[in-house]
Amino acid sequence: MTEVRVNITVGDTAEVTTPRHPYTAPLRIPAARIAQQAGLPASELPGRRFTVAALTDQDADGFTLLDDPRV
Repeated sequence: MTEVRVNITVGDTAEVTTPRHPYTAPLRIPAARIAQQAGLPASELPGRRFTVAALTDQDADGFTLLDDPRV
């Protein structure tokens, strides 16, 4: 598992920082996929930390919310 952070959503795209993607060159992926996998609305993604099951230079998948305030 790798820890990542959603910095911002722009339209339908989330900008994510990872160990491979610094703040100056974030990974851009569909916000809806992150929201669906993590079980929260896309509007609540910015600023949240997640673990991902898979991370490549072009994609991340298997998002799980860290520090879920609902639990």
